[in-house]
Amino acid sequence: NNYNNYKSLQQTMKELGHQGRRIDVFKIDCEGCEWDAYTDFVNAADLRQILVEVHQFTHQKTQPFFRFLHQHGYVIFHKEPNIMWASGNCVEFSFLKMNATFFNGNGVIPDR
Repeated sequence: NNYNNYKSLQQTMKELGHQGRRIDVFKIDCEGCEWDAYTDFVNAADLRQILVEVHQFTHQKTQPFFRFLHQHGYVIFHKEPNIMWASGNCVEFSFLKMNATFFNGNGVIPDR
């Protein structure tokens, strides 16, 4: 994969003068780059909702992906297989960032 031709979320926000701003809805469909980019976009900004289409998923890719998002306070609120494209080998997930108090008392407190 050659993702060097693309700008990171942090670079884009800097160029637009949006550093330090909250993003209410962040949608990414980058045909496989999500596996390499998720730590960067989660750490780049205060993203309240993340809508991401994952491609070519394997256990080795998905387990760290979901664990990382959960550790950063995100929960899945919607998922939908995309059966129209990619021979059904992609799924759209929607994540919502919860307040840390949501996890209190449930035995699940994200590591930060």
